[in-house]
Amino acid sequence: MTLNSEYRKPLDHYYFELVDGSIGVVTGNTHFQSGLIGYVKYRPTLRLTPWRRRGVFYERVVKYYTAREVYSYTEWRVYTPFFNASVPFIPLSAVKRLYYPIERARELYSRVSDSLEKLSLSFISTISSNTGILVGITGSLLPCIHNVEISDIDVVVYGTRESMRVVEFIESNRELFKPFSESRLHTWSENLAKITGLMPRDVAKFYRNWRRGVYEGREYSVVYNDGVYREVTLLPSFKTLGLVNLEVEISGGVEALNYPSTGRILRYKVTESSSTIIPHDITRVVSYEALYTTGLYEGGLFEVKGLLQCSDVIGECRVLIGVLEHQGYMRYLE
Repeated sequence: MTLNSEYRKPLDHYYFELVDGSIGVVTGNTHFQSGLIGYVKYRPTLRLTPWRRRGVFYERVVKYYTAREVYSYTEWRVYTPFFNASVPFIPLSAVKRLYYPIERARELYSRVSDSLEKLSLSFISTISSNTGILVGITGSLLPCIHNVEISDIDVVVYGTRESMRVVEFIESNRELFKPFSESRLHTWSENLAKITGLMPRDVAKFYRNWRRGVYEGREYSVVYNDGVYREVTLLPSFKTLGLVNLEVEISGGVEALNYPSTGRILRYKVTESSSTIIPHDITRVVSYEALYTTGLYEGGLFEVKGLLQCSDVIGECRVLIGVLEHQGYMRYLE
């Protein structure tokens, strides 16, 4: 993969630095000509913290990946008909620099500066040498504010076929990409249960080593993306109608590997709705909570509660999970 003009545009898990020194994360591939959808994650501080670069310390202001946390620390908003909501907005005039995951990976192939960079290079090299796919570096390693003792290996895969290939490779090589231990899985499930409202046992059912695991003693995370930039003002408008509970069968597929994760609905039954009329067929579940990516990708039977939105432009409805207006949830049906 070459970093052509398309990959110079902001994509999911690129990082940015603002003129005030704050560092943030690009969210998804859908943006404006005048700015990004994203959020500020780190801010310079005079306190001693684990994250440091060239003598400057950074505090992590977004500690949990929830809509409320993300909105709290990003000062700009813009209303968008496609979302029928005001979204966190980063004007390009405030952006000093973009950090590109693929470029950062290439830097590691040329030179590593510490033990975490060396381990991260081993991680992406193992994938690349077996799949032919160049994996990008994201997380605190991308803007070089990482801590060699506590930072994870965070990577991103761009391209639909590339993403599917990496999922298959990691999933089938569990001796290299080790799943969480039982105790670590329990802790992970407990933490996400507090955020999602699910029971820990329901959270654990979504765990897969192709999303998170342990590589040579260090935890890793992998996110996936089709690598296609989209202009949000060209997308159809939606209207929020209320809350809805469904029992659904999801087909599974690669749309789930993007952010937000999308699952196509094969069939559904409405078990509860605050809207007396649902004007169009409900065709998709769209999750802004990354936990559900695995379920939407693999498909299956689920109970879903979320925000119902419909579009007269395309004649379809969707259910949103993990948005500011309503957290919602998704869980496997027994």
